Amino acid sequence: MKNLLFVQPYASQVGGVDSVLLQLIEGLDRKRYRSFVLLTEPTPYASKYETLGATVLYGPLAVFGKPTDAGYYFRNLYKLAQSLRHIRRLAKEHRIDLIHSHKMEAIGANIIGKALGIPTVQTVHELPRKPLVAYKFVAYLNHLFNDKVIVLCERSKIMFRWFSGESAKLTKIYNGIADQSEGGDLRPIGFDLGRELGLAPDDRLAITVARLSPMKGLEYLIEAAALLKEESPEIKFVIVGDVAFAHEAPYKEKLARSIRDAGLEGQVFMLGLRRDVPSLLAQCDALVVPSVYDIFPTVILEAMSSGLPVVATDVGGIPEMVRQGTGLLTVPESGEALKEALEQLFSADYKAMGTAGRAVFLREFTREKYVSRTAELYEELFRARAAQRSS
Repeated sequence: MKNLLFVQPYASQVGGVDSVLLQLIEGLDRKRYRSFVLLTEPTPYASKYETLGATVLYGPLAVFGKPTDAGYYFRNLYKLAQSLRHIRRLAKEHRIDLIHSHKMEAIGANIIGKALGIPTVQTVHELPRKPLVAYKFVAYLNHLFNDKVIVLCERSKIMFRWFSGESAKLTKIYNGIADQSEGGDLRPIGFDLGRELGLAPDDRLAITVARLSPMKGLEYLIEAAALLKEESPEIKFVIVGDVAFAHEAPYKEKLARSIRDAGLEGQVFMLGLRRDVPSLLAQCDALVVPSVYDIFPTVILEAMSSGLPVVATDVGGIPEMVRQGTGLLTVPESGEALKEALEQLFSADYKAMGTAGRAVFLREFTREKYVSRTAELYEELFRARAAQRSS
């Protein structure tokens, strides 16, 4: 039995890292691996980890990302000192065999792994942004303190290139999820989304599932809806999601105000945070992802699994997910471009695109493939560590 410590540095309410980490823990062989998850504080996902048999631990975690104020780095340096002591104790107490940190700015657990001779892995959920030199510096820390660094897409590799070379520790592993169609009909009895929204039989419903954050580009979706209102009024939209942090609340208010000001109450529906996303996807015609910044949106995998075509912006790893014939890519930060892509999608055989997308999902993005590749990486590190000890 190998004891794995997973480090999740952000107390999220709406998924993200937790969603993919849950998929990984659920898919790992419990006869081979025992999972421990280190969080900074209780979240709605703590009980989900425990339901899967994981032990949830709590403690301080330092992050060295984009500063939010003048004291950001000073606070995190202090927190790093606390974190190192705490994680060292946890690693010894629970006899941890491998540490897997998520988010590139999470520093501390990987340092303890190096100090104690425990294999370390870091999954990078980020893309290069300005100033690039800062991201390259944090990427170098990832390279220095980890045995392997997982990236989700090709564009993330830019941060791990210094001078004329690229980190030899990089490996690309796509996230994966359980097949949404397993278990039969996804629509709860008596639940009809179209009837709830007052849609006509010929209406086409495009769904967006996202945290309500400027990086998700939802204002451009509303712009597209306003442009479509006159030319293609049969295309309606639902936005599913909520803010993850208090500072995002004004953005949510801005979106609601934009819908009212444009008279789109009958075109765009904000449903808030929902826990029945697979059921909602099953009753929609397409997924729209208008992100300005995104890396590997899990909702695209959910849509592909459900047989939905995807209209998405060409950012992050999205082009590696939305292949030719499974949907359409468009430039970010353009309501006009989104509008044209949606008109093109619904004038084509969009259901065939959804079927093609599901085939790609089954070939490349299932939970089984994600877990298998990650477990293979763990085993590679265990073999290397055993060889070092025997030499």
